[in-house]
Parts: sequence; C-alpha cells; structure tokens
Amino acid sequence: MDKNRQQLIILGVVVAIFIVSTVITVYKPRAKRAAKARSLARAAALAAAVPKSAPQKERIISSFKSWGRDPFAIGTGPAEEGSGPVLLSGIFCDPPKSYCIIGGKVAKVGDEVSGYRILEINKDTVTVKVGDEIRVLRIGR
Repeated sequence: MDKNRQQLIILGVVVAIFIVSTVITVYKPRAKRAAKARSLARAAALAAAVPKSAPQKERIISSFKSWGRDPFAIGTGPAEEGSGPVLLSGIFCDPPKSYCIIGGKVAKVGDEVSGYRILEINKDTVTVKVGDEIRVLRIGR
C-alpha cells in the first residue's frame, strides 16, 4: 500500500469519528430535554393528585442544631428585654465599622440591645456590659 492511500484511509477514519461525535453532541441534549419534560409532566401529575393541605402555621424544626438556630428562618422575633440570656447570632467585623447581631437586632459599638451595652466587637467575640458585669459573648453561646 502506498503512502498516499494510507493517508487517505487515516483521514477518512478521522472525518468519520468527527461526524459521529458531532451527531452525538447534537442529539444528546434533545434526549435530555425530552426526559426532563417527561419528568416535569410526571411531577405535575403527582402534584395535582395530592390534595393540598392547610398552610403550616408552626415553624419547621431547624436542621442546623449545632448553630443554635436556622440561619434561613424567617420570622424570628427579637428577644424581649429581661427575657433571659440573649443570643449572639452574627458578627460582621471590619475594624472601622464592625456590627453584631444580638437578640435579632443589628448593633455597633456603643449601642444598647436588650440591656446589653456593646463595648467591643472582634472577629469571633463581642464584649458587652450588663449592669456592672462585663461579659464576652461568642456566636451561638
């Protein structure tokens, strides 16, 4: 077999592989879209078959137990003054303007929240004054 014939065969195989791969990439997304449309139709049929229940009035229990609260929960009310210990929920530490979330309220150094006067905000602690006592709060404790 001469060299030109060998090169033509190799070129033909490469072109055939290119055509097959192009056809596969063009038709594969169509199959995925069709399968997705079928699954959406099944989900809609199931949703229509299940009777709608009354809206839930009680709050879903948090799956973030180690955090102390669900960070995505809506409707958490701020702690009332004198209702016991207040939870430090978050710290936004940027030295010229640091903020913290105590009892559901955003506060900065010098503010008073639920009887706690904020003295200092660090990246992982907040120092507060309660009456004559100075306490160091950590998130979730």
